[in-house]
Amino acid sequence: MNNAKLSNVIQMEKFSLTPSLEKSNQDAFGYSSNRLSSEQEVHLAVIADGMGGHSLGDVASRFAVDYVLKWWRSTIWMNEEPASFLSTCKEQLITLFHEINDRLIEISRLEQTEIGTTLSVLLFIENQYFICHIGDSRIYRYRENIIELEESNGDTIDLNKEKVFLQLTVDHSFASMQVEEGLMTVEEAESHNKAHYLTQCMGVKGEVEPYTASGTFTVSDSFLLCTDGFHTLFTNNELNKEWTAQIEKKQSLQAIISHFYALTKAKKRTDDASVLAVNFNQRTEE
Repeated sequence: MNNAKLSNVIQMEKFSLTPSLEKSNQDAFGYSSNRLSSEQEVHLAVIADGMGGHSLGDVASRFAVDYVLKWWRSTIWMNEEPASFLSTCKEQLITLFHEINDRLIEISRLEQTEIGTTLSVLLFIENQYFICHIGDSRIYRYRENIIELEESNGDTIDLNKEKVFLQLTVDHSFASMQVEEGLMTVEEAESHNKAHYLTQCMGVKGEVEPYTASGTFTVSDSFLLCTDGFHTLFTNNELNKEWTAQIEKKQSLQAIISHFYALTKAKKRTDDASVLAVNFNQRTEE
């Protein structure tokens, strides 16, 4: 009898560019792949963008990323089954965001200056993903072939079969709020001088309300975590067009991200641009 089974092998690629060598990079990211005691592989990716208008933005983003990674590593060994681990993560991540926010506010008080950061976390457990997010960094999903819609069970659903590049997070920004409330068109909001003002970020206000989303994924999916210094350089149509062209050329994730690195470097930039990309291949295990 053949007892071989398929398992997912994660691939991660990244880059971070600053507009000037004289400027400190206020973006930070991290990732970790581990196994539960049941030998099930679990993965985490996190990205943060320190507030450019606040001093110590690089400290804030690095602090937030390191805090998440420390929590992740301390939580893994206490869990055996994927289902219970996912449930634990969903509960604890929201609490963790509040802890990070409180710690940053305390650092601000001690340093007598405001520090802040966005924070976006993406977990992969079995064929499930979970997102916890504050700010205007983004997480996208690229799906090569959409065969059917996901079940309507509270998961993130793409209602447009032609839309293969889907933003899974919301922007906590002035522009997004104006569009959502019907006060401005997308074009009007994006051209407003307050377009990129954040309505939520970590470390500035006493309370935050993290956005969460969950769903299932397959080996046909890729995920892109990025800061606003990257996603403001491209429209969603441009991202989709460039990524699709690379997929049609049968390019690897490494080649795709190298392509976007070249595109990003060639553009005029005033902000740090960072990307962390994830996809999965299948391998056979005996």
